Amino acid sequence: MPPKSSQYALTHVVLDRSANAFTTNLATIEYATYMPSKSHSERREHTRELATGLLVSARRKGRLTRLQGIAVDFSRHGIGILIDQPLPKDATVYLSITGQKQHLDSVVGIVHNCTGQSDGFRCGIQFRTGSELQDEKAKVEARLGELEQELQQASSSER
Repeated sequence: MPPKSSQYALTHVVLDRSANAFTTNLATIEYATYMPSKSHSERREHTRELATGLLVSARRKGRLTRLQGIAVDFSRHGIGILIDQPLPKDATVYLSITGQKQHLDSVVGIVHNCTGQSDGFRCGIQFRTGSELQDEKAKVEARLGELEQELQQASSSER
C-alpha cells in the first residue's frame, strides 16, 4: 500500500500504446493516485472520489483509435482521466472503465476540459448516460453508482 498522506502524486504509471503492455502494467497502476492542485476552483455539483486502480480507454465519436489512460477521480456523474494525448473540449467520447471488480464499456461522456501537465493530459469528462447515444442506460447508471460506492468504501477504509 502507498503511504497515507494529505497530498497524492501520480506514481508508477506506464502509458503504453500496446494493449498487452497496458494490461501487464495493471499491478503497477493499482495504487496510482492523483489529486489536482488546491488552487483549482471547484465547479462540480458532485464530489469525486480519488480513483485508485481504474484503467480507462477513451474513443472519440466517429474514430476507431482508443486512448489508454488511468482515472484520477470518479463519481457516478463524471471522471477525471490522465492520458498521453489531449481530447478537444465538448468532444463526445465512449469510455471503457476497468477496476478490480467492475468493467463498464461504452459509457458516453462529454469532455469538459483537458489541460496539459508534465505527465500527460488531465481531462475532465461528464457522463451523459441520458443521451440517445447511450445503450442500456439504466444498467450503465446502476453500474456507475456501484463503482462510486466501491471507491467511497475503499477511501473510508484507508482513513
